[in-house]
Amino acid sequence: MFENIMKFFNKLRKKEEKVAPNSKEAAKERLHLVLMQDRANVSADFLELMKQEIIEVIKKYIDIDEGAIDVRLTNKENEDGTNGAPALYANIPILNIKNEARKMEKKQEDVKETKQEENKKTENKKEAKQEEKGKETETKNQEDKIEKKDEMHKEIENEEKSEDKEEDKKEENIDSENKQDIAEEKETKEELNQNKK
Repeated sequence: MFENIMKFFNKLRKKEEKVAPNSKEAAKERLHLVLMQDRANVSADFLELMKQEIIEVIKKYIDIDEGAIDVRLTNKENEDGTNGAPALYANIPILNIKNEARKMEKKQEDVKETKQEENKKTENKKEAKQEEKGKETETKNQEDKIEKKDEMHKEIENEEKSEDKEEDKKEENIDSENKQDIAEEKETKEELNQNKK
């Protein structure tokens, strides 16, 4: 990026050196400047304001020689040598490229890395939540199965209890029948004994 800026400024400097420094050419150029300012509807104050803003932006990235800055409107030459559209000419001598520009670039990379890390954390959290939901669902299913098994066991126990009760009743009936039979036998024996006597 900075190499491109340097090339741009070097090209501008070479073009300036090509311009003949005689007074006729200088007067002609000033007249062109006045005409361009009129044509472009640009006042000298506006040009100075634009110059200051350009300088402020450039100073963020590079150290410049503010006393040697030349910003002006010129005519862009066409390929055939005729004057073309107005062009903004800026000759800004560079003293040093600031480390801040490099730091800003590094900060941007750091911000990008931080965002990527945050995105990964967010994705990991989502995955963890999904895993938790899956585990909760699995636990709930297991609990439901346990409840069903418990209900089945209770039903089986109830059935066994009712069967036990029925068997107890049958046994009681059998016992009572046996007792009646024994009582009848006793009575019969007693009757027989009495008859013998």
